[in-house]
Amino acid sequence: MNHISHKISLRRGPGLRIIKTGIAASLCVALCSLLKLDKPFLAVIATVLSMGKSIDFSVRAGKNKTFGVLIGSAIGCAAAAILPANAGLCGIGIILVLYLCQLLRLTGAGPLACFAFVSVMFYAARPNPWIYASICTGDALIGIAISVIVNLLIFPPNYAEEAGRAYSSLREKTDFAIADAEAMRTSDTEELEAIVKRLSGNVRLYVSEVKLLRGDDEEVFGISCRVSTYRMILDELKAINTLELEGRTEIPDNLRAVYDYHIKRLHMLRQHAAEEAEANKKAEKG
Repeated sequence: MNHISHKISLRRGPGLRIIKTGIAASLCVALCSLLKLDKPFLAVIATVLSMGKSIDFSVRAGKNKTFGVLIGSAIGCAAAAILPANAGLCGIGIILVLYLCQLLRLTGAGPLACFAFVSVMFYAARPNPWIYASICTGDALIGIAISVIVNLLIFPPNYAEEAGRAYSSLREKTDFAIADAEAMRTSDTEELEAIVKRLSGNVRLYVSEVKLLRGDDEEVFGISCRVSTYRMILDELKAINTLELEGRTEIPDNLRAVYDYHIKRLHMLRQHAAEEAEANKKAEKG
């Protein structure tokens, strides 16, 4: 295929989310050391689990995890006061923690809440378990706060830009796929489908952000409108692939009408997408 070289790419290095998680963990340990907190374990775990793929996600996840930590620490404190490190109470406590997180719709809070529960349950001193529970809660809240702050201040995600890059890639790969279809070669619809999925995800993440953090609503809206057109192009390419024309020198008579129909549809849809893009540019300038 004429686009096979475009499919081969070197494996990318760590993404920004991974790098920011490392930065947040380092800051977390440094702050815990500054505050003379002996065991920053729970704080670092909270930082890692709270680093979201978007700022809005981090804020919502941070809120959920804060309530989760309070629940886990409270139940761990109660269990430690009754019988610390008991196997039966541990299982019952985990069930209760997870059930309350589910009941209160604290999405994503379960794992960290369980960490808080286990930390208090196994390491709190029996006479005053609430003291250790308070320390664990404070450590976890520090980790959550650092994660949100780092995600907000260090390389904040630009989903409008990512959507623009994904859209440019989609247009380029679509041109290659249509060229393959015209040359009776099997087009790579799986790659196109992956790009459409990634583009749709970027648009959803952009829309989920707080409006204050967005700045390219018209451009992203225009891209989201054109995604449906490219989905239809993808369907046409899949239909042509089912004709199994790869390796043939000419199109059989019984498939000619079907092939011509889909090729015509492809050209029409691509033209429609281009006209929509041009209209969107004029609207932005106007």
